[in-house]
Amino acid sequence: MHTQFVSRLALTITVLTVGMWMSAVALPSAQRSDTQGIKEAENFVKAGADLSSAIGKARLQIETTLAAYNGLVSQPTSNMKDDFKKLLSGTKDMDAKVDDARARVAKMEAAGTTYFAGRAATNKQIQDAALAQTAQQRLDENQKEYSGMMASLREAGQSLHELRIEIDNQITFLGSDLTPGAAASIKPQAQSLNERGREVLTKSGESIATANKYFNSMRPSKG
Repeated sequence: MHTQFVSRLALTITVLTVGMWMSAVALPSAQRSDTQGIKEAENFVKAGADLSSAIGKARLQIETTLAAYNGLVSQPTSNMKDDFKKLLSGTKDMDAKVDDARARVAKMEAAGTTYFAGRAATNKQIQDAALAQTAQQRLDENQKEYSGMMASLREAGQSLHELRIEIDNQITFLGSDLTPGAAASIKPQAQSLNERGREVLTKSGESIATANKYFNSMRPSKG
């Protein structure tokens, strides 16, 4: 009886040991499927396209709002009240689009973290030394480009945010004193606002173009 118990115990331990060894061998492939990286890349590129588009929409709405503001302050208007109402309507759209663009920066950063961590994990499964080195070099290059591009987009989002605050402040001023005299009194500020606006819109446009170029380079070709 004792001998049979020992034999069964030894057999059980052997089976468990073999099972644990086989699980350990299979673990890397279970962690990273052949298509997981493709899916992460798709999510990465989509998040980038969404962010770029959101910043573009915020940029366009600020440009539209600035034009409406100038129509009220920098140029003569025959109906200040109606023009001010149109300006307020555009301001709401501007605020919503700028907030959306800034919110998408965090989503992009999360997608970037997942994507690059996934590529790093996949690279560790490459057993050919030369191929692994090439993969690591490309990963480093892509991450460096991504960091520079994201810094530019963050700056664009922040600049648009600061510009819309300046616009909101001047609109608030006019809301309590909607008269030709009040409009004339802030023409120096209006000129400064427009100069800053041109600078911000130009730089944000350049950031969007750089981002679009980067994310397009991360897409698979379709033939």
